[in-house]
Amino acid sequence: MKSTYVIIAAIVVIVIIIGGVFAYISFSSSATTPTPTPSPTASTTATPTATPTATPVTTAAPTATPIPTSTPVPTPTPTPAPLAAATLNGEGGTLIAPLMSVWIPDYTGPTVEPQITVNYNPQGSGAGITAFTQQVVNFGESDAPMTATQYGNLPSGTTALTIPISASAVVPAYNLKLLNGSACQNGLNFTGAVLANIFLGTITTWNDSAIQALQSPTIAAQLPNTPIITVHRSDSSGTMFAFSDFLSQASSTFSTTVTKSTTPNWPTTSGGTIAAPKNAGVAGAISGNNGAIGPLEIAYILENTGQTSIYYGTIQNAAGNYILANVSNIAAALSAGASSGLPAGSATWTSVSIVDNIYGNTTASNVYPVVTLTYMLVYQNQVPSSITNAATAAALVNFASWIVNSGQNLGTGLGYVPLPANIVAVDNATIKLITYNGSPIS
Repeated sequence: MKSTYVIIAAIVVIVIIIGGVFAYISFSSSATTPTPTPSPTASTTATPTATPTATPVTTAAPTATPIPTSTPVPTPTPTPAPLAAATLNGEGGTLIAPLMSVWIPDYTGPTVEPQITVNYNPQGSGAGITAFTQQVVNFGESDAPMTATQYGNLPSGTTALTIPISASAVVPAYNLKLLNGSACQNGLNFTGAVLANIFLGTITTWNDSAIQALQSPTIAAQLPNTPIITVHRSDSSGTMFAFSDFLSQASSTFSTTVTKSTTPNWPTTSGGTIAAPKNAGVAGAISGNNGAIGPLEIAYILENTGQTSIYYGTIQNAAGNYILANVSNIAAALSAGASSGLPAGSATWTSVSIVDNIYGNTTASNVYPVVTLTYMLVYQNQVPSSITNAATAAALVNFASWIVNSGQNLGTGLGYVPLPANIVAVDNATIKLITYNGSPIS
C-alpha cells in the first residue's frame, strides 16, 4: 500500500514539473513577442540636408585694393584762337634779306599761318629805321642798333622795342686775278690794320708789302701790281656799321676820319672808289672790276654763288688766328660777345656791339671777328592806325615769336647763326611787352 502512495506522489511531482515547464514556455513566448502596436506612419520629415559648411573661399586677406591716386592730368594750355587774316609790312637792312626770303614763305605757308601776309622791303638799315620812326611799317629792321639821335627822333610817348632776330658776318670780298691769270680764291689773309689802310687809301696796290707779308710765300709771289678799287654802300647800312666798327677798333686814324657809322665818311682812294646801293650794288661793282674789294655779308655771297668772280678773305682775330667765316666761328663769336649784359628789349641798345665785345678777347681763339646782330624794331604799344589794328598786332606778336623760337635753324646754310638761349630769353620777355591800344595781346 505504501509503495502505491510513493508511486502516486512521484507521478504528481512529475505532472507538476511538466506543467511548470509548459507554463514557463508559454510565459516566455508571450513576453518575447508582444502583440505589435502598429507603428504610426510618421509624416515624412525630409532628412534635413545639412547646410553645407561653406568651404571658405580664400579671399586673400582683402588686400585693400588701393584707390588709385589718379595721375593728375595737367590742365591743358588753351589752344590760342586762330589768327585773323592780316598783312604785315616791314622794311630795313639787307643783311637779313636772304633769311627773310626763307622765313616769310615758311611762316605764311600752309602749315603755319597761311592767312597772314608778310612783306619785307630790304632798303637798308637807315631806311628801315626811318620807315619805323615815321610809323609807315608794322616793323622796322636794322643791322645796327639805333643811335641816341634816332631814339630821340621817335614819336612822342612811344617806346621802341629792340628784338635781335639773327646774327651773321661781314667779310672782305674781292675780285683779283693773280699773275698766273687765275682768280685769287677764298682765303686771302687780312688784319684789321691792313684793311683799314686799304680803305683809308694808304695801301694802294695788291702787291703792297703789307699784304704780301700776311700770305703764304706762294700766294705772296703771285700778287699783282693791280690798283686796289675800294667799294662801299651808297645807302645807310648796318653792314657798313659792323665793318667800320671793326676798322675803327683796328685803326685810330680810321676811327677819327672815317668813323664807325651806317654812313661812314669813306675817302676816295687812288685806285678808285665806287659807292653802290645795297648788297647787290656792292657785289656788282666788285664782280665787274678786277682789283676791287668791299664789305659784303657772308649770306649774300652764299646765296649768290653764280657770281663766281667774287671771293672773300680771312680776318685775323685777337688770338692771332686767320679765320674764314663760317657758321661755327660766327656762332662762337656770338657766344663770346653776347653771353651776358644785354639790355632789356625796351631799353636803349646803342652801345651793343659784338665786334667791340670780342675785339680784344685773346682767349676766344676760334671766333670770326666781324659779326653783328640784326634787329627787328617794333613799338611796345600798337595803336590803331591805317596800318595797325587788333589783327595786325596779334600777327606781329605771333610772327616775331615764330622767328625767335621756330625759325632760327632755317638760315644756317646761308651763314646765319641760331640765337643762343640767353638772347632767346631776352626776346621772349620783350615780345610779351607788346600791347594793342594798351591791352596785352594774347
